[in-house]
Amino acid sequence: METERQLASGFKAESFLKQLHRHPELSGHEANTAFTIAQQLRQFGLHPVEGIGGHGVICTVAGEQNGETTLLRADFDALPIQEKATHSHVSVNHGIMHACGHDGHTASLLAVAEKLAVTPPKRGKVILLFQPAEETGVGARAMLDSAELKQLKIDNVFAYHNLPGHSLHEVVIKDNTFACASTGVSIQLEGKTSHAAYPENGLNPAKAMIEILQFLEGLSSQYTENFALVTIVSAQLGEEAFGVSAGRATIMATLRSDSNSTFQAMQSKIRLKLEEVEKHSGLGVKHSWHEPFNAAVNSNAHVDIVRTQAKHLGLKVNELREPMRWSEDFSEFLIHYPGALFCIGSGESHPELHNPDYDFPDEIIETASTLFMSIVKQIHC
Repeated sequence: METERQLASGFKAESFLKQLHRHPELSGHEANTAFTIAQQLRQFGLHPVEGIGGHGVICTVAGEQNGETTLLRADFDALPIQEKATHSHVSVNHGIMHACGHDGHTASLLAVAEKLAVTPPKRGKVILLFQPAEETGVGARAMLDSAELKQLKIDNVFAYHNLPGHSLHEVVIKDNTFACASTGVSIQLEGKTSHAAYPENGLNPAKAMIEILQFLEGLSSQYTENFALVTIVSAQLGEEAFGVSAGRATIMATLRSDSNSTFQAMQSKIRLKLEEVEKHSGLGVKHSWHEPFNAAVNSNAHVDIVRTQAKHLGLKVNELREPMRWSEDFSEFLIHYPGALFCIGSGESHPELHNPDYDFPDEIIETASTLFMSIVKQIHC
């Protein structure tokens, strides 16, 4: 019976991966991808629920006995990057590509879905969650705010990300903080233009701009107990006109920390500094925050589950000493529920994430799905 059902699905994860790669969709616009995922789940004989927190999809596989509920998550949005590759599954959507491997994460979780459809957990439930809008940091929150997730009692959450620069199939783990908190800040300084021959007749924000840039550059040094980083990504003053004294300036920066409390303290200090600059400069000063991510803080007990099952499968395990500097909005799930975020190596010489020549390696789909199934077996059998 199980063999017939398995053969009837006809699912090939690698082919599905390439289909997603050819048809990427940006954060918040993943309707077709979500439909394709739900359609595949139905072909397995499962019952997905769509439209969760936007284009999110969830699918519950229940065992016959009572037990814990484990959520496994994959993301499926793409990036605004023009692909530069020659393989047969290049993106057909101009300026959009799967440069972070979310197509592979989804294919991996669908491989898990196929296995669970044949062999469901003995005890409890497994929730397969397919999440949109990870890249913008809003998808996880939107799904968590949905009525469907709020009514669920979830005991464990797990997710993985592929990781170039590490050997193929290597499982990368870390207790406590796995990935940093981050946000973008955009600062606008409004003064008044004047003729460049009479700058005193205007209000040039150049000095205030320099003051703020120096403040931002020195901010991270105020936090020695935790990792903190401020990166200036853009600074613009006035227009390209030699006859005009500038009347406007814009600064953009990203903040990062491995501690949510340090991250919040950095934001507070920036707000206070901008209030101070506005008072003494006479400028109009505004700021806004963009793409906020909390730190992804793992439960050590759940990291140990990943560690144990990876070793049981004979996989190499790499224990990080420092958190990843990038951010992942799976952090929102980890704030609400105990769990673990981990990585699987994409190859030491594999193109980096967000590169135009990146392509998810087919080989780790089976690695990820098998590891997920081993985790499920430990908790639910």
